[in-house]
Amino acid sequence: MTLRDLVGALRRQWVVVLTAVVLATAAAGWSAATAAPTYRASASAFVTATGQSAGTALQGSQFALQQVGSYATLATSATVLQAAANDRALGESVADLRRRVTASNADGTVLVTLTATGPTASDAAALADQVAVSFAAAVEDLGQQGGAGSAPVAVTVVDRAAGTATRSGSRPALVLLAGALAGLLLGGGAAVVRHLLGRRLATAEEVTALLGARPLGVVAAHRRAAADVPAGLAEPTWTEGYRTTRDALGLVSPDGPPQVLLVTSAAQGEGKSTTSCHLALAMAAAGSRVLLVDADLRRPVVASRLGLEASVGLVDVLAGRLELQDAVQPSLHPGLSVLAAGRTPPDPGALLGSRQMRVLLDAARQQHDVVVVDAPPVLPVTDAGVLVGATDGALLVVRAGRTARAEVLEAQERLEQGSGRVLGTVLVAAHPRDVPHGQLAGAGRDQGVQRGWPPAPRRAPRAATGAAPQRADTAPAEISPGR
Repeated sequence: MTLRDLVGALRRQWVVVLTAVVLATAAAGWSAATAAPTYRASASAFVTATGQSAGTALQGSQFALQQVGSYATLATSATVLQAAANDRALGESVADLRRRVTASNADGTVLVTLTATGPTASDAAALADQVAVSFAAAVEDLGQQGGAGSAPVAVTVVDRAAGTATRSGSRPALVLLAGALAGLLLGGGAAVVRHLLGRRLATAEEVTALLGARPLGVVAAHRRAAADVPAGLAEPTWTEGYRTTRDALGLVSPDGPPQVLLVTSAAQGEGKSTTSCHLALAMAAAGSRVLLVDADLRRPVVASRLGLEASVGLVDVLAGRLELQDAVQPSLHPGLSVLAAGRTPPDPGALLGSRQMRVLLDAARQQHDVVVVDAPPVLPVTDAGVLVGATDGALLVVRAGRTARAEVLEAQERLEQGSGRVLGTVLVAAHPRDVPHGQLAGAGRDQGVQRGWPPAPRRAPRAATGAAPQRADTAPAEISPGR
């Protein structure tokens, strides 16, 4: 995992990081505010050796200095603490006192400092003094039990703990800072784990790693993407992704750009209809004659997005109630015509997979440079799978932060099983920082400039020898094409 991946994961998971920091800081603050106060008190004991002569006294002093570290350990032994507990008569155990009492010795001295903690200043001081007294008694007992040649040692309590107790504990500011740092570490770790184990795609790099090909376009997130369809490409800062997709489609096939393009997604609500509308607008802006077909017969939205009549359209043509040219509606955008879905039929899949649908697309192909088909999502229903074979290929819409990796792979497999071809993907709702800089630099273009776009106009096939040439607006045997 590179530094860029780490920064990207933290940026995309900033909510997780911020939540962890807030919760950890709040927990630290609550702990500091509700924690019972603790007091510390210390008593000091002086270890000396007794002797009858100067030589004996010198040897005893050296002995005391050498052994004072051991005496400090003795101060927190079970023997001393049990004696202190018995004298206090408060029902305390050795384990309880061991958690509250410490002993230390400064290097080069014969002083042993006994420190005790307690809920009140008087309790801490009383415990420190009692342990000091028990420590002195224990050392005296050990000296009396020594054999010949042993140096007698005495312990004198030189500083009582009474009056020395102070309140202990961390300062609130430090507690809050420690909590915030802990939350930052926990939140950052959680963000990295979610990034490594996450099921959803977020960047073009992740799509490339999954499918082995970069998205044809990356569209920045915009909260009014669907509502701004009637305005066309008036917002070049974020709609440039659709122009890039349009231009890239001209390079996906050696035979030229797809003339009948199916636009779909793995699941519902991933932006396929918005992509269909804006992509059709981008193609029309490049000078192509575009027909946008709403083939999502279960949840049609194209007509409402473009402010057109939604009650008649594709279903009426497939049912034989209308001719194609009577159902196609001109939009407010030059070069763009729309075939709405019409009323929802009882079995949309059967209509989309019928021979009549193929004939309709062939008729539309003759009369328009490009036909963009907004199809239902792949995974919930089979409609896109039965329809893709009648088109030149499919464009799979991936929504950043929402579309799962497994869903993309399964959608691609289903489209290919339906004798279709996945031309590529377009990543929508991407973080603006993940949009290629070169793409944003081209914002404001209204003409295709890359090789292969706009596609060359298709000419109507010639009639048989001896017959009059077929007119461009002549219908095939079953359906008349509309402009």
